[in-house]
Amino acid sequence: MDAVRRGTPAGAGAAADGPDPGPPAAPTPADRLGAGAGVVAVLAVGVAQLVADVALSDVPVAARTVWWAAFLVYAAVFAVDAEVVRLRRPPPERVLVVVLVVAASVAWVANPTADWTPVLFVVTTAAASAALGTPGLVALVTVQSLATAVGAALAGRGVVGVPFTVVVYAAFQTFAAITVRTALREAQARAEADAAHADLAAVHADLAAAHADLRATSALLAVTSRDAERLRIARDLHDVIGHQLTALALELEIASHRVDGAAAEHVGRARTVAKDLLRDVRTVVGELRGGAAGGLEPALRDVLDLPGLATSLSVDAAVHLDDAHLVAVVRCVQEAATNALRHAPGATRLAVHVRRDGDGVVEVDVHDDGPGAIAWEPGHGLRGMQERVTALGGTLVVDPGPGRGFRVTARVPT
Repeated sequence: MDAVRRGTPAGAGAAADGPDPGPPAAPTPADRLGAGAGVVAVLAVGVAQLVADVALSDVPVAARTVWWAAFLVYAAVFAVDAEVVRLRRPPPERVLVVVLVVAASVAWVANPTADWTPVLFVVTTAAASAALGTPGLVALVTVQSLATAVGAALAGRGVVGVPFTVVVYAAFQTFAAITVRTALREAQARAEADAAHADLAAVHADLAAAHADLRATSALLAVTSRDAERLRIARDLHDVIGHQLTALALELEIASHRVDGAAAEHVGRARTVAKDLLRDVRTVVGELRGGAAGGLEPALRDVLDLPGLATSLSVDAAVHLDDAHLVAVVRCVQEAATNALRHAPGATRLAVHVRRDGDGVVEVDVHDDGPGAIAWEPGHGLRGMQERVTALGGTLVVDPGPGRGFRVTARVPT
């Protein structure tokens, strides 16, 4: 019974290293029900004997006295074993079982006319089923069956009555042992299944977080590659075509002063076309360089493609970020999404809003619909977000939002 009361299979802590693990776990409702049933059985034996003592007077006083003394010892030890009475340092379970066996045997042998006394043997077997292995239980049932036989013989039950009494109570003890051991195995199987489920959930969360990190890295690489290609094209246009068009415009300017008539008119038109082309090239170069920092929304959409979490994204069209700011924003959103996957049980939605206020500050707001947190401490992820934002001169505000979802708000000047 001890292992059931403590919520741990017998011997589970034997291999643990280190200091005392602390107080045992609180009994479960099933543990309390089992202990209560044992207490009721013990009390029923005591009440039955009390009634018999009042109704019958042919039992010697000495036998009654010994019976009650042994019974009270049994009841006190069982109260400790069932944790009805809690001791600061309870004796080992096996010691309690030995005392229960001795007390019940003394009571039965001292007053074998009390036919209900062997019920204590059944209670003892049930209480010891968690602490003893199969050989120990077999030995326990055997010893108590011998005590049952001695008491039945002293009561004069004869050749038929003694074996019958032994078989009946041995069967009851066996049934009690099988029932308790089966309940223990089922409880252990449920605990292992729950642990496996928790491990699978943790693995799933880790995989989802790794997926988010990979998507963020891929998105940043894609944006960086596109930006690098745009900048390369812009430089080539400016350095090669722009230079050639500038030289062409100068040559046409000189030519316009050396020709006259119809040729001068054609040279003037060619010079105008060259200048227009040079202006267009400069416009394209400016657009390419300005567009190099415009990949925020596609990058965030890649990051927010998360399994098991519906996401919504809103990015103001006025938000354009350079490489450093874009990386910081994407990583902050990725970390907030990872936190929702790992630490927000029950969260099904994640909302992300990116906007620019009138002072040129970009605000990133990430909010999930989980239960939030009453007591929490920032981990490495939130500290990393804080460091990224602070390095850019911004601020990070974390609202654990107990009962209303976890919210992270970053404000970064641009």
